[in-house]
Amino acid sequence: MNGNQTWNSRFQTANDQLQYLNKWLIIFMCIWVIWPYINYKAGIYPFFALTAVWLLTLDYRWILKGWSLDMILFIIWILTFVPYLVTGNFHYGTMDEKNVLTAFVLFNFGIFINHYYMYFDKNEVVLGRMVLFSMLFYFIGAIQTYLGLKKYPLAARELATGNGLLQDTYVSLGIGGFGFVYSALILNILLLYFVIKKTAEVQKIYKWICFVCFAMISMMLITASYTTSLLLLFIGIIFVLFIKGKLGIISSVILLILFFLLFSSQVIGYFLINAAHLFENNQVINSKLLDLAQGFVGGGVGSQTSGRGHLYLASLETFLKNPLFGIYGPFNNSLNSEVGGHSGWFDLMAYYGLFGSLPLFGVIFLQFKKQLKYYSNHPYQQVILAAQIIFIVLGFINPVTYIYQIGFVLFAIAPALPFLPYAFQGTLPERE
Repeated sequence: MNGNQTWNSRFQTANDQLQYLNKWLIIFMCIWVIWPYINYKAGIYPFFALTAVWLLTLDYRWILKGWSLDMILFIIWILTFVPYLVTGNFHYGTMDEKNVLTAFVLFNFGIFINHYYMYFDKNEVVLGRMVLFSMLFYFIGAIQTYLGLKKYPLAARELATGNGLLQDTYVSLGIGGFGFVYSALILNILLLYFVIKKTAEVQKIYKWICFVCFAMISMMLITASYTTSLLLLFIGIIFVLFIKGKLGIISSVILLILFFLLFSSQVIGYFLINAAHLFENNQVINSKLLDLAQGFVGGGVGSQTSGRGHLYLASLETFLKNPLFGIYGPFNNSLNSEVGGHSGWFDLMAYYGLFGSLPLFGVIFLQFKKQLKYYSNHPYQQVILAAQIIFIVLGFINPVTYIYQIGFVLFAIAPALPFLPYAFQGTLPERE
């Protein structure tokens, strides 16, 4: 009897140590995903090693507890690419199959992280620390990006295109590219919950932490000269600050669409011109806003706006010609089809058709529904809905499906943000 008790005690001690290790491994994984500097310096293989050890230290019982439908649908989505892999047609533009598959998995990896700690382990402290360290390294990354862009003003844009001659120089300075900038945009909208929402139960220290992070990220977004990110941030702030409730946000989106369809184009154009004047010292943003305004007041679409519009329509037309399996599927010819490469949703449908895109859309829908249900009748529901809508809009006008930082923020950090105050608890709570 004493021998059994000793063995059980040793087993429990070893298990506790593994659980303790697990809860810090996830922090290091968050840092790798978020921080451009360590992401570049370390490379992908240390992250794979961290993930492997993290998986080994999980409580295996979560596999038997039942997976959520969004997780199952993600597995189905990945399996839809098996025929493309077998036939050697699994690509995404110029990306090869290894990089595409890695990016797709990482984009959705946050779903499993969130499910484990939020629904199985129910560990508020780990969730809070994930948020805290994520904010900290977004803050550090934003400072490095801001300072780097002061020296190399076009660095963020060149990193987004992948054509810059100084790519290694930029990333070695910690300058974030497309993924860092747009995932920081999503985080900034979520931070509004602590910054401007009336949350009486939250201490002021958390509001100040979030405000400092929000301010630094906003400065970085302006300096990065991504016009779309600034417009979406502005819309996100409007949604959170001035519109009440989930129904109010959805109604506002519908009204905004009707506004652009029915309202005077002159009014919209002059609004964009006035907005451009606010960025007279930023030539990139200024020129893009003026180019967009030309389409409303100049009797024709500006060259930049026209070019992007052509790319969106090219992907949509290619999808309509190859609706079931896309240009990489059977009976289709990728040589005679154009994919614009600038619309996440249209590009994915053009490449893989409904067969390879509908499961992902289902994953996103179910995950967003789960988040909104969890925060039903909670003030954070409005904030997270605003971020979800911004993401959906972003997917129409920019590539998102292989930008894993965006998926990580949406699926791992966004549902956990209100748990930030728990990060400062001294000990990890016991599992039930």
